[in-house]
Amino acid sequence: TGIDTVSCPTDSTLTYANFGAAFMEANCLSCHDGNERPSLATQSGVQANMGHILDEAVYTDSMPEDADMTIAEREMLGEWIACGAP
Repeated sequence: TGIDTVSCPTDSTLTYANFGAAFMEANCLSCHDGNERPSLATQSGVQANMGHILDEAVYTDSMPEDADMTIAEREMLGEWIACGAP
């Protein structure tokens, strides 16, 4: 149960500073902090793995393994990634 498609709204205000860093910390870095691949501990690490993140955490609910993200959280993640994870 994931999202079918994502897009970047022209009025998106999500950035690494105001969304991505805290989101990754809360949902991904317990595993993907550099110990497990891919590393998502930096903005560049997220940007290098955007397709993987969409496949595993937005289009499906494969990730995170140890936490529940709501559809709304997955939608926000998808929007941020669709915008290039600025």
